[in-house]
Amino acid sequence: MLIYMPYGLVHSLRPASEVDEYLAEVSSYDIGQLAFAMPKFKPTGALKVPKHNTEMLASWAALAAAYNAEHGSDLTVTAVFNGRIETKRNGLDLEDPATRASILAAVQASLVSGISGVQLDLEPYPMTPGFLSLLEELGAMFSRVGFHGRFSVTAPATTASWTPAYLKQVSQLVTQIDPLYYDSESKSVAAYEQWVEDGLAYYSANVSPATSIVPVLPSYSADRWHLPSVENITTATAALAAGLAAGSRVNGAGIWSGWGFLLDEEGAYEGSADRAAWQSSTVELPFSP
Repeated sequence: MLIYMPYGLVHSLRPASEVDEYLAEVSSYDIGQLAFAMPKFKPTGALKVPKHNTEMLASWAALAAAYNAEHGSDLTVTAVFNGRIETKRNGLDLEDPATRASILAAVQASLVSGISGVQLDLEPYPMTPGFLSLLEELGAMFSRVGFHGRFSVTAPATTASWTPAYLKQVSQLVTQIDPLYYDSESKSVAAYEQWVEDGLAYYSANVSPATSIVPVLPSYSADRWHLPSVENITTATAALAAGLAAGSRVNGAGIWSGWGFLLDEEGAYEGSADRAAWQSSTVELPFSP
């Protein structure tokens, strides 16, 4: 189970006591993967990580390890590397070996913090040879430096973005793939749930059997793409249950985001229904092995 933690918890200095409180809270929801967003890549692929960011990432990793040793839990810390892919404007050109080399160097530099997971969140979702090359190069680097943690990518929920062949290629190069089931623009619960079920069937049919499928569910306030009355933990969980019953492979679930789910966006969102649904329904799903 996965949660994207609030940005400020790693980008500003926090005392160990506060980190320990969050670790206990997340653990109480049976969530094991804590994902922290890094600053965005520059168009060159370079990444400038502030000193306090590096310090906090290392602190979270060390305190999670200590929490696991004391409580017999399995909390892991993932660094999420995000960037904008080149379209008509300036962005990452993954076909450029120099850009990929800069991304590789940035990811490798983060490993000294003790993190146990690396995730790429590059959007618009790339469907190019350069993206596959980047995944291959990252995998080779992980082997070279002895990193054996989780390697994941965010992925498009819509079945029209990545072809079956491309999705299979991507999934063969990572250990976990996380389709994002939010911002669907659905106006009804039925439409949203069908969208999720169709996506789960598509991923189940085309993702490598060795790669985990962990769909990410919505918990945040309204925007022009998202109606919380339609997209929420309750409706998304119902869609996961239907997908599992229909034979889809679902190895866990994630939450976007901790800002809404854990902290109610400091009063801008009411996350209590999401928290209740997660504890009563989501964690009880018969997830695939």
